[in-house]
Amino acid sequence: MDEIRKNYSLVKILIILLIIAVGSYVLSLAWVLIISKFLDLFVILLSAWLLSFILLPVVLRVQKILKSSKLIATTITYILISALLVIVSIVYLPLVVSQFLNLTNLLPQYLETAPPVLTSAVESFSNQFGNSVILIPSVAQFLFSAFITLILSFYFIVDREKINRELFNLIPRRWHNVLHFTENVINDTFVSFLRVQLFFAVSTGILTWIVLRIFGVDFAASVAFASGVFAFIPLVGPVFAIIPPILVALLKDPVIALIIGGILLAAQQVIFNVIGPRLLGQAFKLHPAVILISFLIGLQFAGNLGAVFAIPVLGISAVMIRR
Repeated sequence: MDEIRKNYSLVKILIILLIIAVGSYVLSLAWVLIISKFLDLFVILLSAWLLSFILLPVVLRVQKILKSSKLIATTITYILISALLVIVSIVYLPLVVSQFLNLTNLLPQYLETAPPVLTSAVESFSNQFGNSVILIPSVAQFLFSAFITLILSFYFIVDREKINRELFNLIPRRWHNVLHFTENVINDTFVSFLRVQLFFAVSTGILTWIVLRIFGVDFAASVAFASGVFAFIPLVGPVFAIIPPILVALLKDPVIALIIGGILLAAQQVIFNVIGPRLLGQAFKLHPAVILISFLIGLQFAGNLGAVFAIPVLGISAVMIRR
């Protein structure tokens, strides 16, 4: 009898493994044949959903100040955001692109008299952004996707209650509490994480631009943009963000580069080590070592995107386990 039970258990395990293998194969086929075809649409929908979560507190604040309806508050908020995006696209974006191109063209002249170590570092930096300039023709497509994302997120905010009600009507009532709980957890962790990282990116970019302009360093707009992008990366962002301004300042004067590096490093201590932990602590309340491990695991399995999103996924998982 025991032998029969052992054989039955073994067969059961083999069947489960077979189901997992077949399921994985079917999912991989579905990804190639179906999901990958609609990947751009999925990204737009996900971005619109996240943007609606991020902007909802702003809309509620505007609604409270103006004592208006959510539709009016959302409209005013999006008009201001659209105006800001138009100004950035018309004024700042062409300046950044032209500075990247000029920097790439002028680097060979600077490198003729530069030390070998600096030459190697600057060439690496130049190659990275030389590759970025190749992507300029896709800017129009990006702007179109951003426009669609804004429109969808607008409706996600205005009709938030109606959309939730329709979704809940499609799902059995016994799952409603779970869905409410999941929505609250995502808002408390993932969206808070994105807000904090955006704060890091914007504050670092603005600060870098101000410091470079004060010291008369060329290419301030493009370097500040690069530093802001790097600052969005969790954990290692501060290290990478401080490299571009120092390298470009070295082309002007090593002493100025040292001063700029010191100022930016001191400012980073305030932004990332004083303000950052308080904001992130409210969202995650996780030990820094755990966050670092999750970052490395995400980087290993899913590359740069995995490194960025591993931390909020960990935060969501931790909150769900605690509750």
